[in-house]
Amino acid sequence: MLVMFGGFGAYFLYDWKVGYPKKNYVVANYSAFNEAGEAWTVDANRASPEVWNAFVEKQTISFDEDRSIYPSNTDFGEKWPEILRQMANHKSDDLWADYSGEKGWPQKVNLEDDPKTAGQIREQLIAACVCFLLTTIALFFLIRTRRRFMKVDDQGYYPPGGSLIPFPTIKILDMRKWETKGLATLVYETDGKENKAKIDGMVYGQFKEEEGAPAEALFQKVLENFEGELIELVDENENEEANDIDSEGDDEGASVGGDSDDSGEKE
Repeated sequence: MLVMFGGFGAYFLYDWKVGYPKKNYVVANYSAFNEAGEAWTVDANRASPEVWNAFVEKQTISFDEDRSIYPSNTDFGEKWPEILRQMANHKSDDLWADYSGEKGWPQKVNLEDDPKTAGQIREQLIAACVCFLLTTIALFFLIRTRRRFMKVDDQGYYPPGGSLIPFPTIKILDMRKWETKGLATLVYETDGKENKAKIDGMVYGQFKEEEGAPAEALFQKVLENFEGELIELVDENENEEANDIDSEGDDEGASVGGDSDDSGEKE
């Protein structure tokens, strides 16, 4: 999420500052070639090479009245490109192909979609700000998650960022989402009050077999020491009856660290 939002933010920011203004500048130049093609159809303009060259010399690129949509270094008095003097032997499209190739510009320009308006350019800045805000939020959760871990030993379970929950205080273990989402919920009692804690295997530890499936190992250790009410999925075609829990775990205890990039560790 951090990379995705950061990447999109940079992309939108580039379009706001560079991409869209540059595209508008290219469109203005492309329009000059179209204007030259139309001017060449006028007999008076092509009476002789000297007449045509004099006509081209007087022409300037037609920029939009809103100068904010172009790069900051744009010369708004810029004349038509010199290559347009060669209209006698070439079509305007051919000249544009040569000129745009030299500049590294696209040869095809869609005048229906371009140029971009000031509002469209402003939208890129707004989108960039939103993406960078989401990037900051993602970074916050990444740092917070990587500093936390869940742990289990012979005394009880330690939730991420929390203190010991002794096994005798755990009354209910809801494991209905464990197989599908790697998520289980504990209901435990402290000072006569019921509280909840989660075992989140997808965020803390993961289930990679090559790493020993640390989240699953931790969960099995909890099951070994749990004596309360177990809530799990039951086949509707079978009678509801008690489930025997046969798990193997580490007698010394295990802990699993947080990792938001889908990697896990057994602490």
